[in-house]
Formats: sequence, structure tokens, C-alpha cells
Amino acid sequence: MKYMPTVLPKDIDKYFYDRKKYIKQINTNLEMLELDIANQFLITGYRGVGKTALTKKIISNQPDKFLTTYVDISKIFAKKKGKPTEEEILKEILKKINKTLLKRENILKRTKDNILNSINKLKLKDYKFENNDSLLDIPLPDIEDNYDKLSEFVMELPQQIVDSNKNIKGYIIVIDEFQLIQYVENPEAFFWLIRSYTQEQYNVSYIFTGSASKTAEIINMINGQTGAFGGRMMQIDLKPFTKEETKTYIEKYSNNIRFNEEGFEQFYKCTRGIPAYINSFCNILPNNEICTPEILKNKLLLNTDQIAVIWLDVWGKLSENEKEIIKLLIDKKQLSWTELMNETGYSKATVSKYISLLNNKGIIEFSNKKYVLTDKMLKTWLKNKEKMEGQYPE
Repeated sequence: MKYMPTVLPKDIDKYFYDRKKYIKQINTNLEMLELDIANQFLITGYRGVGKTALTKKIISNQPDKFLTTYVDISKIFAKKKGKPTEEEILKEILKKINKTLLKRENILKRTKDNILNSINKLKLKDYKFENNDSLLDIPLPDIEDNYDKLSEFVMELPQQIVDSNKNIKGYIIVIDEFQLIQYVENPEAFFWLIRSYTQEQYNVSYIFTGSASKTAEIINMINGQTGAFGGRMMQIDLKPFTKEETKTYIEKYSNNIRFNEEGFEQFYKCTRGIPAYINSFCNILPNNEICTPEILKNKLLLNTDQIAVIWLDVWGKLSENEKEIIKLLIDKKQLSWTELMNETGYSKATVSKYISLLNNKGIIEFSNKKYVLTDKMLKTWLKNKEKMEGQYPE
């Protein structure tokens, strides 16, 4: 029996479909690392469209001449009760670099000597050696006393590793869920920090990826004309599958799910070609009959939680103000800035704050001078909850 995974599988290659155009585009530009040209990337797209799968597919298939490190910013947030700091993000990057180095320790002996020399220089500063962190089994200093030196050490380390090894031609670092960086004390300065080092590093490429509207403040902050990278990043918007791609994908990976013409049109309208929705929906459909719009409607209403699973956690973490704005957009379909102020009774500053937060999370977008929800499945899930339970979920 075939099963379409609703979480990222261990064997990505087994379930990965197409995206050849994106892979070729990114890999072609990553190859430039060997020529001392370091391109930087920003990959955006709808939640569930496959950004993480794409980046993991890309880094898992890199040649040995390139080192790769994957950093998931959301894991830092999961460990914190409050907002994480810039230091904690840098420390997480350092831990992941260490994980990469340990996998290739047999060819990185010279790197270990260079790192030890760098740490010995740090010991002359105001660091303290009181924790159990290490890099290639070398004890690391406590990070709390000197942010400048910590950031310098972490940011210079990837290029230093490349320079120390003739067989290593480049270093690729993926920063996933980058939109969460907006919650540190000074996100703009943090992006400028990374930018300042990439300007002088010719063999280190960063790939930032996350769910954020193309008009989100966080996008402008990192790659807008006045942002840290000033539009110089290679910005890629990962699109959902087309109708034909969706058909082929289902034929290849589903448990023999079949539709009549109207049924498929309804299925595509519901999922919009987003792989996370396609997989979840296909897993609840019958494989012993032709799926019609009526079958789809019944299955959707009975299993909305399962299909919209990617929104359950997101909704639970939204503030009451954010939820109120979303509910209004469900009822009114679209609202202008002034209409939002009038409907909510919020001040201009409050509306600005929560519109920006929802935009950065990829939940709403600004289109034709109106704010709208970006995801129809979120709308369907919430409306179904209200219909079945008499109220929206808490």
C-alpha cells in the first residue's frame, strides 16, 4: 500500500517529485563557489509548498567538495518560552557547523588546528569557559559576554574551514524558517551582520527559506532595495504544482486515487497544487471508486483537521488580535486598511503591528489595495470548525 507522507520523510529522494527547474537553477549558481563567486539565496512560498524538502534535497546531493549545514530556526523557538536572542541563533549555527565537521573529521584535521588557534585568541577576551559546548571536541567559551567576538567567530568560521582544506571548495548554509528572525531584538541589524561578512567571503553561500508573503516586511528587511542584501540575493518563489504536475504526482505516489473530471477540478481548487494538502487529502480518499465532487466534499468536511494539519500549530500560537483580524477577513473576504481599523476598533499602531505580523507569517497578503487571506484551506478549516462546533477554535 502506498502512502503519501504528511511530514518530511527520512528518505527525501523516495518521495521527491520534479522541481527540476528550481534544482538546476540553484545548483548552477552554487557551482560558482568553486570559482570564488558566492551567490546568496532567498526561497519563499506558501506554507506546505515544499521549501524545506527542496533545500534538503539540494544539500543532500551536493558533491564532496562542498560542505553543507542545515539550521532550522523554528527549533530554537520551540525550546524557548520567550523570544530567542541573536546569540542563541549564532550558537545554533555553530552547533550545526560542528555536526557537519564531525561527519567529515577525517579530512578536516587541519581545520581543527585553525579552530583551536582562533579559540585561543578568543580566550584573551572576556569569554568564560563554563559550559559543555565544543567544536570538533574543542571546548568553546561561554557566549554571553561578548556578542561582537562571538558573531565574528561564527561568521568567519565557514570561510576559514574552506581556506584550510584544499579539497573543500565551498560551504553552503541553509537557514530555514528565517522569517522567525523577525522576533529577535534587532532583526535588521542581524541581517546586516550576515551581509557584512558575505561581502568578503567568496566560498560561502547562504540559502534563506521560509513562509512569508512577498510583500512582507521581513522580505524587504533582508532583500529589499534598502534591506541588508539590497536586492542582490537570488530570490526564488517556489510555486505549487500545476494541474498537470498534480495529476502526474498523484498517479506516481498515491494509492491509486482516481477522479472524474469535475472531481479533479474540485480537488485542485481545494489543494491549489500545494504538496502538503495533496498528500493529506489523498490519504483519506477511497481508492476503490472514482472520486466525485460530492465524495470530496464529504471527506473534506469530515477530515478538515487532518488535511489542514499544518495550520493547527500555527493557529494555536497566534495572538487574539491576529485571530480577530483573520476572522474578519473570513467574514468580509477582503478589507482595506481603513476598513480593518473601523471593524476592529484598534488604533492605527495596533493594526499596523498585527498586519505586519500576519504578513510576515505568510497568512495574509496585500492585493489590489485590500488585505486577503493567502490560504483557502485555512479559511475552509476555520469555517468548518465554526459550523460544526458553533465557534472558531481557541
